[in-house]
Amino acid sequence: MMTGKQLLAAAAFLLLSALAGQAESFTDWRNGDLIFHDSNSSQSAAIRLATGSPYTHMGIVRVSTGEITVIEAGRTVTETPLAAFIARGTGEDYAVYRLRDLSKSDAGRALEAAMAFAGRPYDIFFRLDPDALYCSELPFHAFGNVGISLGQVQQFGELSINTPEGRALFLDRWQEHPDCRAQGVNREGCWNLLRGQEVVTPVSIARDPLVEQIYSGFPP
Repeated sequence: MMTGKQLLAAAAFLLLSALAGQAESFTDWRNGDLIFHDSNSSQSAAIRLATGSPYTHMGIVRVSTGEITVIEAGRTVTETPLAAFIARGTGEDYAVYRLRDLSKSDAGRALEAAMAFAGRPYDIFFRLDPDALYCSELPFHAFGNVGISLGQVQQFGELSINTPEGRALFLDRWQEHPDCRAQGVNREGCWNLLRGQEVVTPVSIARDPLVEQIYSGFPP
């Protein structure tokens, strides 16, 4: 019979083995697939509460000879090895969505459009302006450039942003927000302005009728 320490060690081994194999859990990757996870970034809690979803970061999958990468809007728009992208997610859980009836041609054109944004900075203000991009804005513009509209454009005020985490996320940055600076408003005036700002969230893309979930490693 195992001792308590042996049982804990065995459980830890099984957990680590499961995490190590997570990147291999799904293998049918295709160009243009969308991958979602819960990022370990400091703003993820606010995004999770605002959207009611564990999907706080996402990217577009690119499959080339011998390599699978994710085009994502992180610090900049860049191409990241799949395993590295997955490893940055909480618990290494991820979900994969696929556009219904996406042709190889349109997938390739969308990837080219996404890579045309390479090097652009992350948009900490979450504006729908492609000079700087946040995670779900990248596929919104990339697929939009090939005539495919993904996600629902909403106003921040429609999300659950009036939480301590939400207010902290946006109001810590308000003095540098381009629209608030242009309007010359104070802190509360900026907050009211932000409530009308348009945004496309990761979960709105996941819920789009044009896509379907084909894999999820998230707990039920």
